Amino acid sequence: MPNTSVRAAAEAMPAANLNRRLALLGGLTAAAAFAATPRANAGANKGHADPLADAITEYRAGAAQFAAIPSELIDIGNEEDFVQATYGPAFDRLWDDCPPATSLRGVAEAIRFTIESRCIACSSSENTLVAALAFLEQEHGL
Repeated sequence: MPNTSVRAAAEAMPAANLNRRLALLGGLTAAAAFAATPRANAGANKGHADPLADAITEYRAGAAQFAAIPSELIDIGNEEDFVQATYGPAFDRLWDDCPPATSLRGVAEAIRFTIESRCIACSSSENTLVAALAFLEQEHGL
């Protein structure tokens, strides 16, 4: 599959020439590891709508759909169509018009999303996000 330019995760970084499928699969591997992390079932705002958490959930579902498409079906001519049919709209919303977090669940999901993306500029930033998420999970059961 040919390489395709995609937007970098941080505005300060130039766009990288990456294969979207490989990058996405790497993120899904991290997401699966995070999903396996034990979390309390009870939590503040659990079950209530949160626009940011919902957008992240929609992105993850679309990314999983994209990753499930056999590689031989995707080429440079149709890749963008597949992206827009799966995770593209949710990604665009997170990139261009990110909805607000309206609950602690939204904050926790934003932290998980950032850590899963592995696009943090330095490990100290990642470490602070991990520490913040650990607090939310422990203190609020998120």
